[in-house]
Amino acid sequence: MKRKMIATLGLAALATVGLASCGESNNSGTKTYRTTTTVSPSNWNALTYQDNNDTQIISYIGSNFFTFDYKYDAQGNIVDGDFTVKYEAATKLEDVTTTYAKDDNYAVPDDATKGYAYKITLRNDLKWDDGTAIKADDFIYTMQEQLNPKFLNYRADSFYNGSLVLHNAENYVKQGQETQATVSTVMANEGKTLEAFLEAHGTQKTYINWDYSFGATYSNGAWTDSAEDETVDSKLPLSQMYEVYIAKALGFVDEATAKQYFMDEVSVDYTFPEMSFDKVGMKKGSNDYEIVLILDSSLSLLKDDGSLSYQAAYNLSDLPLVKKDLYEANKVEPAAGSTLWTSTYNNSVASTASWGPYKLTEFQAGKSYTLVKNDKWFGYSLPENKGLYQTDIISCETIEEYETRLLKFLAGEIDDIGIDVSVSNTYKNSEQAIFTPSDYVGSMQLQSSATSLKNREKDGVDKEILTNVKFRKAISLGFDRVAYNQTCTTSSKAGFGLFNSMHYYDVENGGVYRNTDAAKKTLCETYGIDVSKYTSLDKAYAAITGYDLKAAQALVKEAYEEELAKGTISATDKVVLTIGSGAQNESTLRVADFITKSLKEICKNTPLEGRIDTEFVNKGTKWAKDFREGGYDICTGGWTGAAWNPGYFLLAYLSPAYMYSSAWDTSSVMMKYTVTGGNTATNEDVTDTMSLIDWYNCLNGNPGCKYNWSAGVLKDEERCKLIAALEKEILSVYYTVPISYSFSAEMISYKIEYKSRDYNTFMSYGGFKYMTYNYDDAHWKDFVASQGGKIDYTK
Repeated sequence: MKRKMIATLGLAALATVGLASCGESNNSGTKTYRTTTTVSPSNWNALTYQDNNDTQIISYIGSNFFTFDYKYDAQGNIVDGDFTVKYEAATKLEDVTTTYAKDDNYAVPDDATKGYAYKITLRNDLKWDDGTAIKADDFIYTMQEQLNPKFLNYRADSFYNGSLVLHNAENYVKQGQETQATVSTVMANEGKTLEAFLEAHGTQKTYINWDYSFGATYSNGAWTDSAEDETVDSKLPLSQMYEVYIAKALGFVDEATAKQYFMDEVSVDYTFPEMSFDKVGMKKGSNDYEIVLILDSSLSLLKDDGSLSYQAAYNLSDLPLVKKDLYEANKVEPAAGSTLWTSTYNNSVASTASWGPYKLTEFQAGKSYTLVKNDKWFGYSLPENKGLYQTDIISCETIEEYETRLLKFLAGEIDDIGIDVSVSNTYKNSEQAIFTPSDYVGSMQLQSSATSLKNREKDGVDKEILTNVKFRKAISLGFDRVAYNQTCTTSSKAGFGLFNSMHYYDVENGGVYRNTDAAKKTLCETYGIDVSKYTSLDKAYAAITGYDLKAAQALVKEAYEEELAKGTISATDKVVLTIGSGAQNESTLRVADFITKSLKEICKNTPLEGRIDTEFVNKGTKWAKDFREGGYDICTGGWTGAAWNPGYFLLAYLSPAYMYSSAWDTSSVMMKYTVTGGNTATNEDVTDTMSLIDWYNCLNGNPGCKYNWSAGVLKDEERCKLIAALEKEILSVYYTVPISYSFSAEMISYKIEYKSRDYNTFMSYGGFKYMTYNYDDAHWKDFVASQGGKIDYTK
């Protein structure tokens, strides 16, 4: 599934998946694809996985309902940049919105005719690797466990905090939790009108941010309260709050709008009620192979002619699936001091089940894993797959050191390898070298938790200066992105924004967000490029370097003087910042060294010259979790996934569940903005002041949002402008400092071949489905021996 982004480590090279012509006489035997990873997967449970490394195994042992495939012209040639969407584990997709439009059990609008409810028909020959049949009930059981409130699984919010919003998914997983919820949320859960709600809860205390609701002045990152608002108690009883709020709101809007604002902006103490799973928008259809999904936000999974749209493969490629008996056997009761259950499902061979093309047969944590063909997989019997899926065995070894991996590649012991910057001059012109664009934006992440920074200080050592936005901005301006990518990457380019050229706002028509005027203006403003001094926006945009050492040093001086005045740093303290990674090797240490030199450069000619240094720590598989919890100060990491939904992709930078800067409270950071045509009924402009996360919710049409500006509702041009405004706000706090637009460089061995060496946005190079072999294992061994045990890949 691609709804949820995956945290990706920037300091360590990731395993690449090789792919697809072959010599007839050399490939009739067993074919093993051998590869490496720098960080071993820790779990591949579809309900809980967090790190990109865990997807290594997940991608082999599951199947898709709908999948992308190549599109061919009349001569049988691949059409560059195009695609088709095909059925795989499903045989049919039907829009059944009208069936549920007037059902009071769901939130489908009464007048909705499409997009809110879908029926998926499964193949009737789906099986687990032990031969156990897979039916609709298995997916429904899995979703119940995905949302199980006893577990609070990491992947649960994929079904209420993204593009696919299952009805009542959030209410089910949060049942029993005490929180503050908006009046509109509680009204919806209780099925009450506003009048009935006021009558039932009239004495309940309420909560409101008056600055947010009634426009206190926002300037230079701070709010200035008005005298009028200061006199109003923010915890009035509900009935009294209603009177006060409406009276104030009527000075700005009509009564109907005032009531809607009241419902969206006033909160009450609320405990999510107990709820049975049959209230959730996922149910069995009329037979054992039908799944019905009822959504709170519409999705266009089908085209007008009834064929699959790209969103079917993008937003609903699959649903999570676990094997019931095995999953139940691997449930773990809460540990001492915790109330949450956990699971050991899919973290060993014994606890793993597959319904995909391969099954796990060997796993040694931190060392290796092996998969072999799953003979129970339905795909091998399909006529269209004849001659495809040639790989019999997949073998992956965990090796951190690049030199060791390179020696193995040259010796024919592995079949792909990234081209490290240290050997790029030797191998970048090899006929086996392949350069691939990626949606991954590498960023330097700076710690956002003031508390953790202070708690990790020692006598004579300061870290709190990292809380000063001027100091963080200095780090950004003092980071030479061009030099970094030349020094620390083989083929990546300097990166400046949260999105690169692989992020599409209009997939069908090739609309790239980064190419819009709004996106270009955001980066010009962020990096101080005066567009008026250039003959065009494009020329101004091309002038961005992000590097201004003199300005960076001035900011360091200002930040230091401010912190000195506050007493958070002394005149003798050293600043020591901890750089962490998921591995310690030549590549990660090279990056850490570049960051260290950059920090020392920005402190030259300032009071901190000679008083700043770094230390390096290897955090292993917990690198992302430890950083979010405040365990160290700097990492390089970013996100991959959701490349065709930049509005949703912003969740990685605005939601605590995803953000590296998890201590930055985006629910209290306000932004005033005008949406042209924001009133989609009248096409009138809408100006409002909302928190960043509320703007995000409106952009994605999430339940309870004040406005629905989701794709297909608000014009693409205006959605891109709002995305750009939010991107600018995120960049301006400098917790995330983009440094690299990723282009990977790798070599593949002479043993294998890709379907095409021209990168396809939708198919990459064809995957294991299309990978072909020039040599089987035995003939490859003979070939390597004929080369004296070392293959020449320099030509």
